[in-house]
Amino acid sequence: RKAIINAAFQIFVEKKIEPVSMGEIAEAAGVGRATLFRYYPNKLELVIAVCAAKWKEYLDALDARRPLESIGDIPAIDRFTFTLDSYIDMYRHHKDLLQYNDNFNYYVSHMGVTRDNEHLTEFYNALYSINTRLHMMYEKAKADHSFRTDIPEQEFIRVTIHTMVAACEYYADGFVWGSEENRDYTPELLILKEMILNYVRN
Repeated sequence: RKAIINAAFQIFVEKKIEPVSMGEIAEAAGVGRATLFRYYPNKLELVIAVCAAKWKEYLDALDARRPLESIGDIPAIDRFTFTLDSYIDMYRHHKDLLQYNDNFNYYVSHMGVTRDNEHLTEFYNALYSINTRLHMMYEKAKADHSFRTDIPEQEFIRVTIHTMVAACEYYADGFVWGSEENRDYTPELLILKEMILNYVRN
């Protein structure tokens, strides 16, 4: 199963999801088509499983370095800044995950899969630590007033954290106006980070 996940991830990043066949993945993973379909009956289930596995792998490593219970050790604004920085770090060191995530969102929506679809349960479970941390950070800000909480939590997260994630994905994929291949756009992402921080402090 791990060999299938890793092979599929690499191929999906290199070629995008839509044009890749299950046969290509079976060949790259070194398994027969029957074995592949026994684990993943269709491509959509494989695509979701890959996303869940790779996010969990990344987040488990992150959680090992900063356990969930450490959320209360620093002011909410510092945790918020750390979160923005973590996505810039992803852009610098884990572009493949950002590239896959962007293509995943497009593919899943193109297939007509809605947020409440049962196939996405595994994926959302993989994001548990992210969602929990963001909620705890927002609740802490209500107490220490280190960043604004005058707008609803989900709206705040969409306007700030999700904006940073989307920007990092687009820069990783080169989907920005006038982008140059292999150029490091970290300085521009740092400017965006400061814009977001100015917004949350007002």
